[in-house]
Amino acid sequence: MVQDLRERGAIGAAAVERAMSTVPRHRFIPEVTVRTAYQDVVVVTKRDSAGEAVSSASQPAVVAQMLGQLDVRPGQRVLEIGAGTGYNAALLAELVGPEGSVTTVDLDADTVNRARESLDAAGYRRVRVVQGDGERGFADGAPYDRIIVTVGTWDLPPAWWDQLAEGGILVVPLEIRSSEHSIAFEYVGGVLRSRSIICCGFMPMRGIGAHGTQTVELSAGRILTFHADKEVDAAGAQGVLDERGTSVWTEVAVRLGEDMAQLALWLACAFPGCGRMSAPFGDHGQFRLLLRWANPAVVDGRDFAYVACRRSGDGSDAEVGVRGHGPNASALARKLAEQVRAWDRLCREDVRLRIDAYRSEVGPTVDGRFVVPKLHSRLAIQAV
Repeated sequence: MVQDLRERGAIGAAAVERAMSTVPRHRFIPEVTVRTAYQDVVVVTKRDSAGEAVSSASQPAVVAQMLGQLDVRPGQRVLEIGAGTGYNAALLAELVGPEGSVTTVDLDADTVNRARESLDAAGYRRVRVVQGDGERGFADGAPYDRIIVTVGTWDLPPAWWDQLAEGGILVVPLEIRSSEHSIAFEYVGGVLRSRSIICCGFMPMRGIGAHGTQTVELSAGRILTFHADKEVDAAGAQGVLDERGTSVWTEVAVRLGEDMAQLALWLACAFPGCGRMSAPFGDHGQFRLLLRWANPAVVDGRDFAYVACRRSGDGSDAEVGVRGHGPNASALARKLAEQVRAWDRLCREDVRLRIDAYRSEVGPTVDGRFVVPKLHSRLAIQAV
């Protein structure tokens, strides 16, 4: 497993490679075979009464990438939000060594008990496992040099700011208008400044930090859906794909297999009505989606527009376009296409987006190309 992750570039740091070569993942997920335990797959470990997954062992590639973002050093104090199976906490224990400390917090009593038992059985009794709401962190042990969040979150609650040491790093799967990315923030002078951003997908946080989303069916008889924050008025997207539409092609070319995470994040920042469109069974309709599970789309009143693509003549790349539906679909499609072109001009090759997070009471203004307000924080996003 480790060799495969290294060859694919998921593991970059030697310390992370050693930790993942040491901790026996199969000891933490006994419900699957040893062969499955060392495949690069998510393993669901608990479901609620409705059958929805509420806890899992994350995909090893994502685990490796997030630990690389966290940049843990021997002797450091680490707080983990979301205990899961305990596997990630064991990896953290290897990274901090005998002089460091690891505390993992989870809301669910069953998950806490499972993690505790698995950690003990695997020889990681030094890890502290606490039942509590991750929104509040865990003050006993703060300030922490590193905080890692292993559940999807919509905001950056005050406790995480208060419990992170100056110069410390917070790695968090943060949702920005249904676009979720693992962001490594460095805490300097009261501001969280992003060091790296990677695409990811996690089960959402429960408890007081939970933040509802909504799902709208885009077409009758086809499983094409639009997912958006609860603040978005998404009613206008209902059934829009059954109506006639209009297309705008941008002349922006992308390579097949190119990472489109930055485009998705750019559009999410640019449009308050942005969400993600999914076609789980490959039913893209007349126009192919750029991304199957998290395709950028925007709703504005009764108008709806989404990013599409078409293959070039030799099939080596694709042109990005926008498909619009609704009474003013042409105008919305053109606005979306303009932002695709802006991303192409300003955020390709070695250019990256940077996110600076400020506490919500900081102000009165926060500068950035885009500013996204949340309950406890405000995000300023720009290309650097």
